[in-house]
Amino acid sequence: MEVSRFQASAANISRVPTDGKREEPDARAHERALVARAQDGDRDAFGALYREHVAAVSRVVRFRLGREDEDAVSEVFLRAWRGLATYRDTGVPFAAWLYGIARHVAVDVLRSSGRTEPRAELPDREVDPMIAEMLTLHDAIEQLPTEQRQVIELKYLVGMSNSEVAAAMSTTTGAINAKQWRALKALADVLEERP
Repeated sequence: MEVSRFQASAANISRVPTDGKREEPDARAHERALVARAQDGDRDAFGALYREHVAAVSRVVRFRLGREDEDAVSEVFLRAWRGLATYRDTGVPFAAWLYGIARHVAVDVLRSSGRTEPRAELPDREVDPMIAEMLTLHDAIEQLPTEQRQVIELKYLVGMSNSEVAAAMSTTTGAINAKQWRALKALADVLEERP
């Protein structure tokens, strides 16, 4: 698959540190340069973008599907590569664009998995406690209003800062702080009600 070539070529470009040592404006400028090079067909630049964002995309896919799915993650980056010409830098982080693609891919995977043949009896399986907790959290987040849900997903799954989330949602950092606070409060309330 094409994405595996991106993985291999990513080793040829130094990784942007995510440990907070590089100042945010420098990291954003570096990412913008990588996106511009990738839009010009530079596979190595796209490989670097892949390496930088694959963990966040994997978290979104795992959260949306309730399981690991390497094919879905690969599909996200394949669609990103194919659609890169349509990406426009409007000040919104590139991660937000990938997040949107990841959500669409997850929906497509769920739709296609719903087309399987039903069985008369389901096999008995124990549910891993960690998976049960993830499903409970997923259900609770799905109950949030759309904007609160987006703040939680962008902040905690994608790993964006509040200012990046604000840019992605075309609002202020203060508004994001308020939405995040309300979302976390609502999540706590929903989770307290559960047995």
